[in-house]
Amino acid sequence: MTNSITRFFKAIRYKFTGRTHDQIDRLMENPKTVRNAYEVIIRYKKGNIQRYKKAIGILLALVEQKKNSLEHLAADINELQKIKADAIAKMKTTAAELQKAETLDEEIEQHPDYVRCVTVSNDLDSTLEKKNAYIAKLKTEIERAQEDIESHKLQITALYRDLDNIATELSEVVADYSTERTQEEITDLLSGISIDGTAAELTEK
Repeated sequence: MTNSITRFFKAIRYKFTGRTHDQIDRLMENPKTVRNAYEVIIRYKKGNIQRYKKAIGILLALVEQKKNSLEHLAADINELQKIKADAIAKMKTTAAELQKAETLDEEIEQHPDYVRCVTVSNDLDSTLEKKNAYIAKLKTEIERAQEDIESHKLQITALYRDLDNIATELSEVVADYSTERTQEEITDLLSGISIDGTAAELTEK
């Protein structure tokens, strides 16, 4: 049996779980079985390609979704920063007016308008902090998803390369079987000629 066939069946030996080496060796003598075994591996690898493509599609949709979330968050942050800026401006204006009216600092800090502006500013700080943290998280998730996409693309490329190699080896196996069969036929023919020739010589004597 040729080396390519032996290498192939070493690679797929685990596909035939529970079968002995002798059983597999007998399978190797059947070209149809060998072809079918190759086709099993080809279907398996093609199935993996489709699974990787599906995973890439899901990840791309997820990345797009997260990018949209980032855009909305960026818009929200801009709006909140404007509100915060207005609150700070209002707080300073209120404080200036109260100071002009010779209001004590303690009273200014307790004035309803001033307290309202400070409260809004502090609440916005907390909200902005949470949104910025979420933005950082989304960016990390997007980066990780993009890395996974690239990894899956590499796996697909490797699987396509494997399929090409399998197709090449299958052709070699078929050619090997054809060559072996032809050689066996020639050996049988030559053997027959030798026997016939010997018989003829013995008859002549």
